Amino acid sequence: MPIKPSLCIAAFFASFGAAAWAQMMSPSEILQEISKLERVGSVLHVAAHPDDENTTLLTYLAQEERLETAYLSLTRGGGGQNLIGSELKEELGLIRANELLQARKIDGASQLFTRARDFGYSKGPEDTLENWEEDEVLGDVVYAVRYFEPDIIITRFNPAAGPTHGHHTVSAQLALRAFRLAADPNAFPEQLKELDTHQAKRILWNGFGRRRGGRGGPPSSNLQAESREIVNLEIGAYNPLLGESYTEISARSRSMHKSQGFGRAGRRGSQMERLVLLDGEHAEGDFLRGVNTSWEQYPDGVSISNRIQDLKTSFDVLAPWQSLPDLLELDVALQGLPDSRFTQRKRSQLRRIIAASMGLHIEARNQSAYLLPGSDVEITVEVVNRAPVEARLIELEAIYFDSSVWPNRKSLSRKENLDIVLSANQVETVPLETSLPAGFPYTRPYWLEEAPSIGIYQLANRRLLEAESLPDPISITAKVEIDNQVVELDVPLIKVTSDPVKGEVREPVAIRPALALMPESAVTLFEDGRSKEIAVRVTTNRDSISGMLEARVPSDWKVEVANPKFSLSGEGDSKLILARVTPPETSSEGILAFSAVSTDGMRFDSSLKEIYYDHIGRHPLLRKAETKLTRLELSRAGTRIACVLGVGDTVPDTLDRIGYTVDRLSVDEITEEAIAGFDTVILGPRVFDAFLGLDKKFDALLEYVERGGTLISQYNTTSFRAKSRFTSPFPIRLSRERVSEEKVPMKILNPEHPVFNFPNRISDNDFDNWIQERGLYFASSWDEAYEPLLSANDRGEPPRNGGLLVARYGKGWYAYTGLSFFRQLPEGNPGAIRLFVNLISLGHGTGSEN
Repeated sequence: MPIKPSLCIAAFFASFGAAAWAQMMSPSEILQEISKLERVGSVLHVAAHPDDENTTLLTYLAQEERLETAYLSLTRGGGGQNLIGSELKEELGLIRANELLQARKIDGASQLFTRARDFGYSKGPEDTLENWEEDEVLGDVVYAVRYFEPDIIITRFNPAAGPTHGHHTVSAQLALRAFRLAADPNAFPEQLKELDTHQAKRILWNGFGRRRGGRGGPPSSNLQAESREIVNLEIGAYNPLLGESYTEISARSRSMHKSQGFGRAGRRGSQMERLVLLDGEHAEGDFLRGVNTSWEQYPDGVSISNRIQDLKTSFDVLAPWQSLPDLLELDVALQGLPDSRFTQRKRSQLRRIIAASMGLHIEARNQSAYLLPGSDVEITVEVVNRAPVEARLIELEAIYFDSSVWPNRKSLSRKENLDIVLSANQVETVPLETSLPAGFPYTRPYWLEEAPSIGIYQLANRRLLEAESLPDPISITAKVEIDNQVVELDVPLIKVTSDPVKGEVREPVAIRPALALMPESAVTLFEDGRSKEIAVRVTTNRDSISGMLEARVPSDWKVEVANPKFSLSGEGDSKLILARVTPPETSSEGILAFSAVSTDGMRFDSSLKEIYYDHIGRHPLLRKAETKLTRLELSRAGTRIACVLGVGDTVPDTLDRIGYTVDRLSVDEITEEAIAGFDTVILGPRVFDAFLGLDKKFDALLEYVERGGTLISQYNTTSFRAKSRFTSPFPIRLSRERVSEEKVPMKILNPEHPVFNFPNRISDNDFDNWIQERGLYFASSWDEAYEPLLSANDRGEPPRNGGLLVARYGKGWYAYTGLSFFRQLPEGNPGAIRLFVNLISLGHGTGSEN
């Protein structure tokens, strides 16, 4: 099959190999990689989200079966919750996408995505397909099949609708449709400019866990009764070259999903998986039946296969460089094959082996972790050949990522005809100078360069669907001559520091704007017609800059910047500038947009946030410098609130902004004396799940309520991993019931209740414009002491009345709510704020104490 010209070795390393090969391999790992060369064939695993994948199956396929293996996650998981921080939506999606990439480095598979956006929990396929613009995501799945050319497709979920996330079901349905459509030249014909049609051998459903029935479908007995063909697979084997069982390796891979709390201990011993045939040729007990995994199908394939066999048997783990002549001859043989994506991948894999066999270390460093468009760049390239073999560095080239032309890359500068002898274990340092053009692209996630719709990300070009990692902003291509043969390798431009605790820390160099505008609040609330000052911090990333801040608001709002000029004297210098905003007299929402113009005519309008966690590294996130403005009619009762912070809890920040005095307490700080003076105590989302000992502190909370306090408990899960037992004054049984459609009507069950009347009168309008969902983890049953106040249901489901329960206890009030206040309040949703304030006000106004 002819491959399109841009699928070259360099492009492969830029998208996947640079980070991978830089992790030097041990001799046994090199031998494992040589063993992988021996087999051809590929498998595509398909599911909906980060963490849906079966990491043990991926590990087995990549390391034991030695097949080219990839996981296609339709989304990046931004609609979930976050157990390690406060990031949600696109910020969480950036975290979870990188957790996937880190997981793949461990289990040995590749990673692909579609443009589908995780818009939150979906009860069924209809809602999912509507939000995902069905043909758009179907086309992306077809593209993935045509690009990756799998022999086998394995879904994680059942394509038959069942009691599971709608995204899960749709991921299997789209994979099943793509299985046939990828081979149809009339389906998505525009893709055939870059790709060819492809027909996989079969598609199977990996619907069985080791200890449970099928995920998203009926148990095994039902499937067998339907006479579906089932393949049993033992995937718990031990790999002596890697020194671990596949279940141990996959536990480390699975544990990369830290934001979802999926850390897992390694297990050893047998593990069976079952694969159910969905379409394609019969397997007859062998999921690879009919798949040619040998080289014999290719011209000169027998010779290539023999060469790999000889490499395996002659490889010396104490002197891996002795295999270099044979490795180089194999590379020449692969170059003689017809050009295809498959042969390009095999050559890339081989070149990693060549570099590792000679202990070749190439590192490109910059003194700063970030660069500015229009700036000069001094790069230091360090090259060390740690093997007693002859090698020469003959060329260096600095190249950069541009989403509009990817997978092609643009050149910055090149040093040719170097002819630097790489003597054994001698460090060679080569300077490489270049300049970034004035319009050089900033570093940002390529799927966030444009604003997404509710269900789809926008990409600068379709080829980005082939990206198997975050492409390096700048990388260095080094050409090394070994035994008269040139090997081309890419490495990312990095900043290296020494941390007294972590040791050596490597960070990819990012491209930043010279000026960043960071509003101090993402949302500003106006409870009346009085104006407020909104602060924006202007920070320079260059030596000095002067200019003027500008602010814009909708026509019914007013804004004035009294002192808009700034003059910043050095890198990191900043100035806080105040914009006075006056709201309209009636309820309204709008955007306050900041921009700045420097004295040299440059315009800046971006905020810069860096997301950093040890397991994924540092990732800059550039967005428009904006603050959401919300004018709402709001009255409050009570002033002092104690918040026991839950998981990713930013609700207290909203309460600060509307005038409450908020104390943030840890579980350990809860005592009768400590909380006695508060008007209301709020337990944050998932606080019982995340913190030890809260159930043992509940007597103090009950005493507080009995004496007249108000206690609000936000949603908690039914997880068996919860660190504290969910506790309430009267029995409540929590469930996984939720209302995932954010626009369904909310029925007020008792309009006369104080929650709907004091201090704000709640109407149907207060449930407009909620985001993502109404609520989750509703109560399914409760003691008669509770009064359910709201009822709602997703389409086709019975009413769910357990989303807001209120009870008197002694002189005080207790409320349990599964309503998603943790999403609505940070977004400045007026109705949700008014309702939450009424909950806070229980017991503090006329009628509510009765």
